[in-house]
Amino acid sequence: MKKVFLIPLLAVIFGVSFLFAQPAPPKEQNKREADLVELIKLDKTIKLDIRYARSDNFVGRPVYPEARAFLQRPAAEALLRVHKELKKQNLGLLIFDGYRPWTITKLFWEVTPEDKRIFVADPKNGSRHNRGAAVDLSIYDLKTGKLLPMPSDFDDFSERAHPEYKGGTDKERRNRDLLRRLMEAEGFTVNANEWWHFDFKDWQSYALYDIAFSSIRHEENPQPKITEDKTFKKYFDEAGAAGGIVIYDLKQNKYTVYDKNRMNTGFIPASTSKIIHSLIFLDSGAVKDDSEMLKWDGTKQWVKAWEQDHNLRSAFKVSALWFYHVVSKRLNRETMQRYYDLSNYGNRSTNGFGEAYWVKGDLRITPKEQVEFLVRLHENRLPFSPQVMANVKDIMIEEKTDAYTLRAKTGWSDAYTPQVGWWVGYVERADNVYFFALEMDIKKDDDAPKRKEITKKVLKQLKIIE
Repeated sequence: MKKVFLIPLLAVIFGVSFLFAQPAPPKEQNKREADLVELIKLDKTIKLDIRYARSDNFVGRPVYPEARAFLQRPAAEALLRVHKELKKQNLGLLIFDGYRPWTITKLFWEVTPEDKRIFVADPKNGSRHNRGAAVDLSIYDLKTGKLLPMPSDFDDFSERAHPEYKGGTDKERRNRDLLRRLMEAEGFTVNANEWWHFDFKDWQSYALYDIAFSSIRHEENPQPKITEDKTFKKYFDEAGAAGGIVIYDLKQNKYTVYDKNRMNTGFIPASTSKIIHSLIFLDSGAVKDDSEMLKWDGTKQWVKAWEQDHNLRSAFKVSALWFYHVVSKRLNRETMQRYYDLSNYGNRSTNGFGEAYWVKGDLRITPKEQVEFLVRLHENRLPFSPQVMANVKDIMIEEKTDAYTLRAKTGWSDAYTPQVGWWVGYVERADNVYFFALEMDIKKDDDAPKRKEITKKVLKQLKIIE
């Protein structure tokens, strides 16, 4: 599909109002108060593919600050019933878009050629997306994570997008019709031009909203409880190390920490940033895939394991700095900055771009921010494609047993005194997910293994791992 590159989007990305002739949505009387529910809070297996938070959309740039999806509560609950029905067939719903602020609808109208405007809403009347009563979605395979084949891709501005389109394969039409049948059974109506777009039955009762994602209240996601457990100190003392650790229980929405002050102190991320950088490299195309091999130039490296050719997967495992340095220079600073901003990564600083600034620059992230970033990764709420996030999650696997899967990344910067050491990651069990971030001082090389040793003792004390 042809992309449109007609306007600057800084105002959208950074929340600045547009200077349009119509600065706000039309006012309507006797409408319901917004009661927007975040869809993945209803069921963690509802999958997100929010392309408007990325550049692979018809505008060509991100227009959402976060990869999130909301619907009015009755529509969200009906959608959940569809998802549960699909799960009986080992399938699930994948969401492209839900509630859309009116400002974005205005943007879409402005950038769309007149002959294609049947595919976008006129902001004078607003969109049912603006009411939080429309959803764009498809079906995916719960086992493989892959989308089921449909007659067209999402946001395809062609006849293939029509829900009555007779072309394509039998399988594509069956999948499309399955989605339509289940959605209609729960009170949704398919859009006449788009097989993926469904409107909820009482959409007229809601107003046209222009509420930023960041302003939406989440009663189902209250402020987490934070408890300090000073018994963790003994593990640092036994190792002769100074540091702190954060453990987050996703199901209980609870932090258990040692050293609350350290929890909210910013440190250089060092190689823990290879998590976000791997996502950026794959999503931007800076590397073709995780197997693209780069040749080592023969210069002596800090770590012997770095002194060889590497691909993204092997470089991540051994923290090969030169590989990430070389690939980062394939991007420009503006691209890296945009990904940091959209991902809300630490203090978002790219100062020193062109060098290994994540080891010795101004980039900082707190242990709590490390955990928050990993939660968004786990829940597919980052501005990267689901395939890219799945790939990086696979690369992160450090330990896998019948009981749990541990995904993690170390970090170490010798540019400071004391040196900065990290181990961050999360443990997936059948009934819950536990996130961790350990940060400690490293005074000598022999301290490095203690990052994992201390963390595992804490995880075992909490019965998260065996």
